[in-house]
Amino acid sequence: MTHKTESSKVSESNFLSLKIGMSYFSRLIVFSSIASFATALVQRGVFFYTREALAFGETQNLLLALGMGIVYVVGAFPSHRVSERFGERRVLLGLLIIQTGVLVAISQRPQGWLLAVGSLCFSCLNGMMWPIVESYVSAGQTPVGASRAIGKFNVAWSLPLPLGVWSSGLIIEHLAAGLFLCGAGGLALAMAFVLPLQAAPRHLAEDHPERPGTERLRWLGALMVSSRSSMVAGYAMLFVLAPLLPVLLSRLGYTVVAQTALAGCLDAGRAATFGLMQGTQIWHSRRSILALAAVLLPIGFLLALSAGRGEVIALALVVFGASHGVSYYASLYYAMVISNAAVKSGGMHESLIGSGFVLGPTAALAGRLLGNLWHQVSLGILAGMIPIVALSVVGGLSPLLRAGQPDRNVL
Repeated sequence: MTHKTESSKVSESNFLSLKIGMSYFSRLIVFSSIASFATALVQRGVFFYTREALAFGETQNLLLALGMGIVYVVGAFPSHRVSERFGERRVLLGLLIIQTGVLVAISQRPQGWLLAVGSLCFSCLNGMMWPIVESYVSAGQTPVGASRAIGKFNVAWSLPLPLGVWSSGLIIEHLAAGLFLCGAGGLALAMAFVLPLQAAPRHLAEDHPERPGTERLRWLGALMVSSRSSMVAGYAMLFVLAPLLPVLLSRLGYTVVAQTALAGCLDAGRAATFGLMQGTQIWHSRRSILALAAVLLPIGFLLALSAGRGEVIALALVVFGASHGVSYYASLYYAMVISNAAVKSGGMHESLIGSGFVLGPTAALAGRLLGNLWHQVSLGILAGMIPIVALSVVGGLSPLLRAGQPDRNVL
């Protein structure tokens, strides 16, 4: 009788833990969706705002993108040390509060030094925030569980991105600097979903039987290097497309609402890919998927910049977004499995994203200078992006080729 009672208590405890865990994860998913939407309004919408309200050209938008990329790395890289010292939940709340205040300040004077400094501050704090969220999402998961959790997380943050980009055009048209207030409101709402989180995420035991062995870690490491190379190149291209598309599309005669509608095709393609990858494990440990993404990324990018028709640009952006979705998902998944969901790994992941933010505008600006000498600015920008294209193709393919044939017993 006593044994039966104790067993019932254990079963009830496990059921309650599962129920709480599901609710707990749901909070993370809702938080990620709201925070991503707010971030998209600012990080992507700001370039449409500067073009529409301040008449920024290619160089000014690229310089702003470059600055935002540099400080994103500055914020992401030390995120694990800050979290270890003050606690993940406390840091996450603090970052949300400060970001909200920064956006409110920008909305009061959305031009000149305040717009520039505010955008840089926001990008730095945003870069520090996401590694903490990624650790919460993946902590305590087996490799299969981590794939599912990361998949749901990727869908949660990627689906609001096209909605944020599309919405930014309407907001700019009707509210102008209200764009930044809308972003602040979204982050303020997201805080409510952080308060119930654990003070720190709980990780899977290192001796857990489902932790990968040495040989499997070696193979996963090669896949991680490949996907990270493509991901960095993809973000470099993305942070060239983000500042240049408003200029390119406005020259083609599109309104700011139509511009953001076309630009959102990139994010829609990426979100759709996340949904497909989350629903299956067929891509796990397969290098052919990563090789295809490494090649299609630059094709989509170059076609989007060189095409002179809206429908072709939209198709190119979908191809680019889908390829980038593969490299991003795989990069985060393999990194979190290898590192057991450490914040430090998330920080490295976001730092690499930030390095792409830096490399893209830098290469495009250098190419633009070259194009001025040729009196062909657009051609110069494309020439400047050649090293980024090489990073995607060569950096994405070479680790897969060097890894040799994997032992099927470890896959």
